[in-house]
Amino acid sequence: MKTSDKDSTFNICYSSVVKKDTVLLNALMSGDSVRGSLGYKLYEKDHSNGSLLGKMYGDTLKATCTFMVNGSESIQEVIFLRKDSLFIEGISTRKNQDGKIVFAQPEKLHFDGLVLKHVPCK
Repeated sequence: MKTSDKDSTFNICYSSVVKKDTVLLNALMSGDSVRGSLGYKLYEKDHSNGSLLGKMYGDTLKATCTFMVNGSESIQEVIFLRKDSLFIEGISTRKNQDGKIVFAQPEKLHFDGLVLKHVPCK
């Protein structure tokens, strides 16, 4: 928990609730390192909750998320752009590479995916 403006370790919490879909990001930021959880609860789709491990590069969070979906492990690359009090999901074509789902063409990444708003950490 952040104790002062000079403290470089603090919790970040973001969520998106659109109709019956919910996405939650809850993490501990220490310097530019980010560790926490990311969960997708999408209406009439498989729910996925995973552990997130990544790093901030300026205003961009690049991370790997290990999800458990229906008892199977899935490792996926995720990228979010931080803009003001929002995290905007990066979208692009994906491919399976060495057992991980990664962006096939990172240079074609665009930030118009889910928009997560800053929320108080619980």
